[in-house]
Amino acid sequence: MDDTNIDLRIRLLRQIHPVMLVMIVLAFVLSLAPLSFPSPNRTAYLLLLLVLLFLLVLAMIAQHRNHYTLSASLTLVLGLVGTWSSVLINLNAEISDFFPLCYVTITIIISGLFLPALFTLLLSLIQIVLLAVLLAANETLQHQNWPSFFFFVILVLLLSIIANYLIMTQMRQLKESSIRDHLTGLFNRKYFEETLSNKLKRVQKEGEPWGIILLDIDYFKHFNDQYGHDAGDFVLARLAQEMFSYFNLSSTICRYGGDEFAILLPSLQQQELGTLCDNLVERGHALDLLHAGKNLGSMSISVGYTHYTEQLSSVELFIKRADAYLYQAKQAGRNRAAGSS
Repeated sequence: MDDTNIDLRIRLLRQIHPVMLVMIVLAFVLSLAPLSFPSPNRTAYLLLLLVLLFLLVLAMIAQHRNHYTLSASLTLVLGLVGTWSSVLINLNAEISDFFPLCYVTITIIISGLFLPALFTLLLSLIQIVLLAVLLAANETLQHQNWPSFFFFVILVLLLSIIANYLIMTQMRQLKESSIRDHLTGLFNRKYFEETLSNKLKRVQKEGEPWGIILLDIDYFKHFNDQYGHDAGDFVLARLAQEMFSYFNLSSTICRYGGDEFAILLPSLQQQELGTLCDNLVERGHALDLLHAGKNLGSMSISVGYTHYTEQLSSVELFIKRADAYLYQAKQAGRNRAAGSS
């Protein structure tokens, strides 16, 4: 599944670029306007702003073409070039103050929001070393309140790393919620169909045998009607737990909808798939269903399974074939598995 579908950083980056564009254009206009204080190197500032505008346009183009990492990196480079070039221009003009150095924190914030935390840490350490070298080489800056400034930079670094951790945690939670069924903890139908589509492409290239299983609980409505929906939810979760322990980690187990489940299994021969499904039916029937101090009785499941063939060239055909065998198992009396031999 494409992580960019739920990546909040992309939306944030898309909103930040127009703001940066306005800031650069405004700075360019102010640099051209008559000011109350002398600007000894106005030409250098104007050239710098044009370079920053060029980098921003490249970042916006990369964002528009869905190259997130490139766009974020260009945005960070923009901050680095703007900060350190301003410092060098000031030093060449014999103007020494901490104001341009404040933009060092902007690059740390950008990195903390859009790039890995380790990258942010390395970037911050490099800039702190550069700041120390700059202070050692410039006596005027040494008379400024540099300890407070270094403390401020470190504080911004820590806050940025915390923000990065929170963003990544939220992204993982969003991803999990988008592909997981909240009741059973299994994958959901959307994830299953996307995974099946990707697997079919590999099967058609490599010829690896894959099998698919569709199953549902016989007379599931009985549990809801007689014992309540909480009991029905318990039955679904109990069966999901049993399947999770029964199938190995290479299998993809999903709640396909309602009381229907789907399993995608790799590297299985047809005979193995049939045996696996027969055993699953037996295990389902043998489950102990005790809920809220009540014995819910026994459960039975009907299973349809099929193996990939060249005729099943699409996700729809593959699922439709397994569903046809599931219907056949129900017509034959339920509590059984049916599939292609």
